[in-house]
Amino acid sequence: MTSTAFAALIIILLGWLLGHLGVLARDAGQILVRIVIYAALPALVFRAMIVNNFDASMILAPVVGLVSHVIIVALAYWLAQARKLDRRSTGALIVASAVGNTGFFGIPLIASAAEHGSQVSLSAAVMFDTFSTGIITWTSSMWFAARFGNSSDSDAPSGERLWRNLLLPPIWGVAAGLALHSAGVRSLPELIDQPARILGAAVLPLVMLYAGLELDWGGVRRAWRDVAWASALRLIVGPVLAFVIAVTLGLEGDVLRTVVLMGAMPTAMMSLVIGGWFKLRTDIIAGSVVVTALLVPVMLPLLDEHVIPYLMRTFT
Repeated sequence: MTSTAFAALIIILLGWLLGHLGVLARDAGQILVRIVIYAALPALVFRAMIVNNFDASMILAPVVGLVSHVIIVALAYWLAQARKLDRRSTGALIVASAVGNTGFFGIPLIASAAEHGSQVSLSAAVMFDTFSTGIITWTSSMWFAARFGNSSDSDAPSGERLWRNLLLPPIWGVAAGLALHSAGVRSLPELIDQPARILGAAVLPLVMLYAGLELDWGGVRRAWRDVAWASALRLIVGPVLAFVIAVTLGLEGDVLRTVVLMGAMPTAMMSLVIGGWFKLRTDIIAGSVVVTALLVPVMLPLLDEHVIPYLMRTFT
């Protein structure tokens, strides 16, 4: 995990440098996102659901994410009330804290770590992202953003658009992979497997370059106190909650380790889009995206190599 995490950090900084020098325009980030969503990530999750081990305990992986989300939302709201934040700031703190970037960060990082021998479960990571983060992003996050922001914004997505976002190609890849796995398929023909492997391997560098292009230090400077609280909820409270809930549900081994790591993912970039739709304090969300994205490559090796093994020895 250490080599994967620091490789991700280097690519993020490279993306920032290329954007800063004008080699890549900010608009290039949207092209990278489309390649990931419509080609690379569907290939990665489709292959993962077929060739990786899958057992009944992985069904509980999304439950960890859903329960953690409820508790973090409550804590973020309590913090906002204690600090007497206005409505837009309260909504921003909740949205920035409650959803991790488990798709664009989590899945490629777990996939790369698994390739290098780390004791993680890519299938559990896919289940966590699809049936927890994917649902939360377009339901709970949207509701809180509308509740504390301006739901009359004409740019905000309609119900029909929300359903379309829940049915993007990565979801098709998960569904197709699960269907084939359930039918007893455990390997793919070389003609399909090789392109899927190559496309899947492209997710991590493409996403990290995009993260670098999107780095914005302005939000950190303007709202550093709220950014610090959101970052603490995401990177410290998140994995602790994930561990407690996972152990309570009886998860262990690779699946337990994976859901704890997924609980420590940075603030979702989609949270910034949602915050913009509903006129929340986007400087808080943007600052949280920047800080958590830069801290995660340091946090994940610490969790993976020291904290999680200690907790597993002590409490399982």
